[in-house]
Amino acid sequence: MIFSRLSQMKKLSWLSAVAGLALIIGSGAGCGKKKADTTSPETTGSSEQPAATAKPPPAATVKPSGSQDVLAAIDRKDYDGAIASLLRIRQSATTPEQLVQFANLADEARIKLLDAAPDQPKAAEALTVLRKITGGR
Repeated sequence: MIFSRLSQMKKLSWLSAVAGLALIIGSGAGCGKKKADTTSPETTGSSEQPAATAKPPPAATVKPSGSQDVLAAIDRKDYDGAIASLLRIRQSATTPEQLVQFANLADEARIKLLDAAPDQPKAAEALTVLRKITGGR
């Protein structure tokens, strides 16, 4: 009798821990910066096109914002700044296309860091951090 109650208590406490974790993750997913729509139909002139009907540029030609900063920072030997910029881009990537673009940028950065790593110890450290960011790919 005592063992069955202990078993039930363990199950209940485990389930409540899982439920609490799910609640924390669920509430954290809703937090963060959201883009505010500053243009309203009243403020938009009649000659302007609404943003919804404007054609976006093709996804293959658009690079993530800050991608030039990453490569320029590596050229300047500012490896910490390059990794910080990569992290910002990674955190802002939400769609599968953006994640692919991030992966391509990370590959370009990896190539540059591989070239600099034998001579620059900071580049070797940045390469290690980049590998951790991208999951060891």
